Amino acid sequence: MRELLEFETFDARHSNSRVSSRDFEDILVVGQPLQISLNKLAPSQSEFLILKTVGEIEVFSGTNQPISTQVPLSIAEVPEINLLSKTFSDQIKDRSLQITFQDNNHRPLSQVQLNLTVVRVCLDIDADRDGIIEEDNPHKADWQWGINGHGAILLVNSDRDIVYSDGQTDGEESLIRGLLDLKDFNFMIVRKVGLRDLPSGYELYLSVNKDTAERIRIYDELDRNGYELIGPGRTRAKIRDTDRDIILAIEGLSYPDFDFDGIVEITLSLVKDGKSLYSDRVIFKVAPWIMTPNTLSPITVFVSRLSNGLNKEFIEELRKVVGKANAQLDIVPFEFHQDDPWMQDEIEIGYTQAPGHLMPVVFDSPRDRGLVDFPKRKLLGLDFGYLTRKSRYLATKLDSFGNLEVSPPVTVKGVDYPFGRLIFGGTRKSIIPEPRRRMLKVLRDFLYAQKIQAPFEIFSDWLSVGHIDEFMTFVGAPTSKGFKLLLASPDRCYDILKDLQNQGHDQLLLRQGKRFSYGPADISVADILADEKLAAHNHRFQEYINWNREVLKQELDLSEQDIIELPALFEDDGYGRAETFFPNMVNMIVLNQHLGIPKPFGPKIDNQCQFEAYVKNVLEPLGKECHFIDDWEPYFRGRGEIHCGTNTRRQPFAQKWWEIEPAFF
Repeated sequence: MRELLEFETFDARHSNSRVSSRDFEDILVVGQPLQISLNKLAPSQSEFLILKTVGEIEVFSGTNQPISTQVPLSIAEVPEINLLSKTFSDQIKDRSLQITFQDNNHRPLSQVQLNLTVVRVCLDIDADRDGIIEEDNPHKADWQWGINGHGAILLVNSDRDIVYSDGQTDGEESLIRGLLDLKDFNFMIVRKVGLRDLPSGYELYLSVNKDTAERIRIYDELDRNGYELIGPGRTRAKIRDTDRDIILAIEGLSYPDFDFDGIVEITLSLVKDGKSLYSDRVIFKVAPWIMTPNTLSPITVFVSRLSNGLNKEFIEELRKVVGKANAQLDIVPFEFHQDDPWMQDEIEIGYTQAPGHLMPVVFDSPRDRGLVDFPKRKLLGLDFGYLTRKSRYLATKLDSFGNLEVSPPVTVKGVDYPFGRLIFGGTRKSIIPEPRRRMLKVLRDFLYAQKIQAPFEIFSDWLSVGHIDEFMTFVGAPTSKGFKLLLASPDRCYDILKDLQNQGHDQLLLRQGKRFSYGPADISVADILADEKLAAHNHRFQEYINWNREVLKQELDLSEQDIIELPALFEDDGYGRAETFFPNMVNMIVLNQHLGIPKPFGPKIDNQCQFEAYVKNVLEPLGKECHFIDDWEPYFRGRGEIHCGTNTRRQPFAQKWWEIEPAFF
């Protein structure tokens, strides 16, 4: 409520009846009380007053009780009044309040004439998230989570609806580029103020703070390609043509991050002489980036076609598995990858969502090798967004997105995580020698800032490549959890090899028929078991996996029954870190019930690989179909596997992120 201490315009004059008369002008805002202290206006001898109104004005006491006009009132009983109007003016000074002060004999002492123009100051948004901008929603200046929550949602306009020569996104343009661009915007309405031209000295402004201006753009005049009112470097804009509703388009430029909680506050103010008299405020929350887990259905699988044809046969085998999963295989030509096979390491495909609009968004890692141009040149486009995070520090292998996973939905100690939890790998100071590696802070900050997938860090620096997909993954399962955690296990591998030795099969070969650059890769069960140095290394590596196992159990509330071990073996890379000894089966691609698993080339009995037999035995009861694919030449020898060499776009979650109750914030 605004208190009128001094009227804005003064015109003193004396009438022939010797009763002083004073005229004032002011603005009254629809629905906003104007408080007037009668004691400050009344002559010293005043005992009574009479109020007379012209036009639609309601008068209330200081206790909000209606006051009668045209009848004498005691000043002692009515020391102040509140004026209220519910309709706006179509002419300047079309309302008035006359106050006549009287002495104790009801003789007039003075008269005050307050001439009023009533305007509306109203900024509206879709506060109830139904796709309709309702008028003056009581929750428009607030944001609340939950299915019964409220508050508008703003998308980051990071797709490219028009082909730009320099590969920029729509958010980098300061103009609206037609109808395709408009679909990525949210909208606000400045409701009709009443008059085309406000009374002299009054102006209407839209404003945000400096930090907010760097993260959004607001446009007017949509019929003329959009005129930027507010954006980077521009925090304030005057609103004109106030005799009509004005539709404003707003786009987000930045996802939540360490210095931005995603809350955008916008104010519409009635200003005179630089002072805000009345204001209306709205709040948006920028939609987060969401990563999709293996338990969601695949849409498209991406793989690089290498120029030397090294992965030609692999692609054909992968195509069969992708087809069985009712997904599409998108084979990326040389011009987009420059023979960089590690599709998983370059990108992660997630999405962002607002009411009525869902946009897939590729998160481009800072590794920037041969696939550096792939996300922008091949994926960024019509309704497919792009984001990245760069740092002044050099990226390490831990900054590739083979080192980033997300769990399926979980409940941990009574707290629901309906979109799962992000998991990334880091280091342990007491374990790993220098140089230690950790995911760049700009990446970690971004992941934490999205909030709804509650990230946590595990230990991957023990691996030469340093990616968590080398020792863990998730598959859906018909259990109360809905999934199983698969972990690579040297112990399980040694158990299988020792059983074979006890059965008299210690001369069976692993990696039979395969080669390294220096010669045949064949090695017998007996030779592996006799290698004490290899056993010691794997004992150490198993301890690292066990440490991660306990963290994963705690952070995801898993029991031992939720974990399946797959046989794996590692060898020291000469610097104390681990490389895989044979193709690592846990580094698989999960496509519904179909699993594309690296063929391990384990010891065979009756032409049956014993590692494959073990994996089928533990995964097929879950309803999974295991497809073992030879990835030795194109991927294993390059120290990666199927998951490293592919990337999958998946269906989004059915639940909307704003409907959750985030008890973990």
